[in-house]
Amino acid sequence: MGNLLIALPHLKAMLAAQEESLLVIDQRYQPIIAMALPGETRVLWYPDAELASHKSFLHRSRYYLRFLLALRRFRAEHSVDIEGEQKSATLSLLSGATTRHGPTRRHSRWFYSHSHGRDLSGHRWQDYASLSLPAATSPACYLDLNATKAGLQDIAQHPLQPTLQPTPILIHPGATKTYKMWHPEQFASLCQRLRRLGATPILIGAGAKDRAQIERIQTFLCEPAMNLCDQLSLEALVALMQQSRGYVGNDSGPMHLAAACGLATVGLFGPTNDTLWSPLSRRATVLRQRQCHSQCQRNSCVMDSYPCLQGITVDRVIATLETLGALNGDQSVCGHHRPTVMR
Repeated sequence: MGNLLIALPHLKAMLAAQEESLLVIDQRYQPIIAMALPGETRVLWYPDAELASHKSFLHRSRYYLRFLLALRRFRAEHSVDIEGEQKSATLSLLSGATTRHGPTRRHSRWFYSHSHGRDLSGHRWQDYASLSLPAATSPACYLDLNATKAGLQDIAQHPLQPTLQPTPILIHPGATKTYKMWHPEQFASLCQRLRRLGATPILIGAGAKDRAQIERIQTFLCEPAMNLCDQLSLEALVALMQQSRGYVGNDSGPMHLAAACGLATVGLFGPTNDTLWSPLSRRATVLRQRQCHSQCQRNSCVMDSYPCLQGITVDRVIATLETLGALNGDQSVCGHHRPTVMR
């Protein structure tokens, strides 16, 4: 999700430049496309959920062939793969396009007719710009997300609605990788501190990893925090973010979603690269305790305990939320540029 939010300005620029074009996107993110590119119909949805390993071979084959036929029916002359992952590279090849642009990667020549060197010197936004034909104009930013009527209705009718005042702070404690996760005891302490300050901590997430992390957090709390894990659609989550005052979370897709909604956002970074993945909003601040050791790997810390991430204190998170105006009356005007990075 974070990759898509960062790439969307470039995808929009390419759609605008070519009237006869087709955007191929994972169907899970259909709500984001509807909110960021309202009315856009030049989209083919990749049925990722229907291709999950627990589905039968016949089921997966049927959906994949149906998708592939639709892709080939478009009869593309050119394809541009700005992500460069195995799945997208394969789809570029199978599209049948004569000219296929993509990033230089292992076996690039098998997938692309034109390989482009990636710009990895700065933010991922610049990397996508170096591959887009054409790229969005600077400065780097997200597209505006327009909350849908369905999302607003879902939140308005949700049982949590009376608790949203005065200061709801969203907390996403999960991530795709364990090494990205701040300790659950720290998140629990953050919830307690927020309550003492008159704020309402709300735990959000989706999937087994997020559920497990939230369950661990609740064990450290005498009074459980409000838990909305697996209870919100993407439309409802965006509507909730636009009604909340702040967000705290690890390096993850929801962090970028919160920043794209203009929410005061605190991103907790450890062994991942904040220069490459920091949120693109002036109301976002990245926290890291220290630089990683030169011999550290993302999934193997020389210090064993990931002090770069786990050394971030609850005091620093609270102070950052206050600086961003999430815990007082300062409702700063939302805008987009590189965030502050605090170490």
